[in-house]
Amino acid sequence: MRLTPINIVSACLVAWYFVEDMSDTKPLLSMTALLILMVVLLLVDIFFRIIVKQNKKLWLYELGFIVVVAILTLIIKIA
Repeated sequence: MRLTPINIVSACLVAWYFVEDMSDTKPLLSMTALLILMVVLLLVDIFFRIIVKQNKKLWLYELGFIVVVAILTLIIKIA
């Protein structure tokens, strides 16, 4: 399995969840929401791997996807 930006983001999200879960405050995501997010990220990663064969383009498309999702998340959070 090749290392891709979505895999890195998934690992960071899992680590962030467990660090946040250890604190006294209420976590931002529930375990169910985290699992759904991980499944969606896995499916998107598989979709990009099927569509894009070149490794450099795969990284660019996945980084673009992550940036778009991050911006949309911030817009939704602010509104």
